[in-house]
Amino acid sequence: MGLTSFMTNDDAKKVRPNSMNPALLLALAAGIVEALLVARLVARLLAVRPDNPAFALLFAVTAPLTAPFRALDFDQPSFGAALEFSTLAAAAFVLLGAFLAWRVLHGATAAPDRSS
Repeated sequence: MGLTSFMTNDDAKKVRPNSMNPALLLALAAGIVEALLVARLVARLLAVRPDNPAFALLFAVTAPLTAPFRALDFDQPSFGAALEFSTLAAAAFVLLGAFLAWRVLHGATAAPDRSS
């Protein structure tokens, strides 16, 4: 006997959420964007060659995300190892924005279930 044989239909829906759940899609998208930004941050810290096609694609994809915060990097070198504060700010902004959107989608004002 498996775990699902003792569950009601409502419990099974909680374990296996609908794939079209907006909060789940938001978390997935935020996770992908966050992973790309962390990869960019590590690549710049390790001074990867920007002419490598894989890293050129990474930098091209994440450039629009870091562009609004580019003023934070005014004293950073263009090439070589650098800690991009614009990437850190973009990563923090994505986390905060995803959290706030999740709270709106999930219903922050809903009362907690006290049935147990």
